[in-house]
Amino acid sequence: MKISEIGEQALIKEIAALVASTADRDGVGIGDDAALARFADGAYVATSKDMLVEGVHFLLPGITAQDLGFKALAANLSDLAAMGARPRHAFVALALPAGTECEFVLDFFRGMMQLAEKYGIAVSGGDLVASPGPLAVSVTVQGEVRREQALLRRGARPGELICTTGSLGASAAGLTLLLQDMPCDDKVRAAALKAHFRPEPRVREGIWLAKSGAVTAAMDISDGLLKDIREIMEVNGCGALFYEEKIPVDPVARAVAAAAGRLPLDFALHGGEDYELLFTVPENAFEGLSGAYLAHFGRPLYALGRLTEEMRLQMVTKDGKWEELEFAGYRHF
Repeated sequence: MKISEIGEQALIKEIAALVASTADRDGVGIGDDAALARFADGAYVATSKDMLVEGVHFLLPGITAQDLGFKALAANLSDLAAMGARPRHAFVALALPAGTECEFVLDFFRGMMQLAEKYGIAVSGGDLVASPGPLAVSVTVQGEVRREQALLRRGARPGELICTTGSLGASAAGLTLLLQDMPCDDKVRAAALKAHFRPEPRVREGIWLAKSGAVTAAMDISDGLLKDIREIMEVNGCGALFYEEKIPVDPVARAVAAAAGRLPLDFALHGGEDYELLFTVPENAFEGLSGAYLAHFGRPLYALGRLTEEMRLQMVTKDGKWEELEFAGYRHF
């Protein structure tokens, strides 16, 4: 059976079953944004690995080497943020076509260091190998978190609120501008491309949310809101109900959608690569948590909907209609 026939998540479950006998019984393995391994005295090492392939995850020369280095690290740090972990180390492997310029590689690391220095991360090693093409980037990051504070995808219950740390859809708007030749305001174009090329992982926000003790489940929004919420639904055996009027569509996404003749909500629901945190909290904890978050970060938290008993993904529209939702964005296989 081909991967395209069963899907990425089903294949991951098969792999997890095969390697289950080697799992660290005191830690967390396959199935969350990062693995957790016990270190000492309740401290755990959080590890995440991601790969970007030219022509699949990025386009050359559509993205600069510095932006590629920045984004490659940002995507991995977002996984640590989703666990509430403080990042410490990054390891980078590059598969490079023979004709790659040395300056491209150095610029890649210059872009990566702009983010590494911001969060005090050591780029501690890696590998360079030849590739017949395409160019591929593999990054592994490690961080630390107290086991009792670690955020996991499991732990949510029906009735809890579904929340996010920021607005959605700007990165998808940037990708749309890369793929389609269309008129667009210069400031909007710049903001959309920045959101796509240089996403800000919510590292500090993840650590803060983990310490709050109010979050019951969390992950990052990398593949798209509707695809990622299904991960939380499946592991917790519940459904999700969104309210259209509460979904924070980024103003940049609205502007680009208007120029492209698309619905702004599509960017927010299906776009992906927003790298905001998606998490659940009990309803009675949200007001206090959101007030403290606003005071600390100067930005609000957004409650988009709630988890439900029935295993369905639905939305109440602005007109009060109930709709079944299906993910229509990018799939790996």
